[in-house]
Amino acid sequence: MNTIDDRITAALRARAELLTEAELSPAAPPAGRWAQPSRGRWTAPLLAAAIVGVAAVATVTAVQMSRSDHAHPAIRPTVSVHPSPSGVAPTPSASNPAPSQSATQPAPSQSPSQTANTSQSATPPPSSVTPPFVMGYEPLWPFGSYTEAEQWRTKAGGSQPWHLDAAQTALNFTRSYLGFTELDQVAEPRMDEQGAHVGVGYRDPNGQLRIAAVLHLIRYGDSKDSPWEVVGSDDTTLSLEKPAYGSRVSSPMTIGGHITGVDENIVVSVLASQTDRSTVAQIPAGGDRSAWTTGPVSFAQRGTLTLVASTGGHLQQVERFAIHGVHT
Repeated sequence: MNTIDDRITAALRARAELLTEAELSPAAPPAGRWAQPSRGRWTAPLLAAAIVGVAAVATVTAVQMSRSDHAHPAIRPTVSVHPSPSGVAPTPSASNPAPSQSATQPAPSQSPSQTANTSQSATPPPSSVTPPFVMGYEPLWPFGSYTEAEQWRTKAGGSQPWHLDAAQTALNFTRSYLGFTELDQVAEPRMDEQGAHVGVGYRDPNGQLRIAAVLHLIRYGDSKDSPWEVVGSDDTTLSLEKPAYGSRVSSPMTIGGHITGVDENIVVSVLASQTDRSTVAQIPAGGDRSAWTTGPVSFAQRGTLTLVASTGGHLQQVERFAIHGVHT
């Protein structure tokens, strides 16, 4: 299809071809000094120049109008573009506007798979949620779950402040939960990245502190005011090794470990709560890190279980003990 410029050029060429040499050449002046110049001899050249000027103005105007139409369309096309991964929707170029399309259809430059991908990227990420506290140990006492510990922390209102004292928590566990009331002494806690290590024991007839066990406690939560929880013991001359700490058990099971001593009598118990407890074995033992074990023993407790091995009989009924955490 011819453009406006082509049509104007053709018209000028056709008009130029009609001009004759006589019209373009000036006529000879008439004889006589005062003769008047002929009015018609410059008419044709002037007319041609005028035509060229008008044509040039028309050409410039048409070109400007043509360019103006591309730069500023009267009605912008409606474009549906899915948000890009950066979250900023691309806009059509002014020099190459996109055709009008339905809001439910993908842009022509996007394949269905690309549309699905950009739609997924437009979905806002899930809100940040603080992950739940992960203990990594068996919660033995005094709280049976993180929820219980948090309820005390947020609603206790200052009741039972001993929960914030590792030494007092260890002593209460020994005397109240295990029932070893003869053990009424507590050593200064030793703190490390694993929590608190608290020695509990008694004083012999000479007044010397005897440590019966070193209990391991951790904060049951991430807050500075989270309560302490007993999770096990640091075994020394009396150990519990079977079943493995934190393992899942079922009835019946075999319980065992090592002991260093003379004429010992090991008492093994299984506790699921302060009232749900049973003694499953009494084992004579002795020697230097001698192995001890029970036969398969049955138990009815469920949930988190505290296995307890204790020995004594020399100065008092309970002189040493060890605890272990397992679950059913």
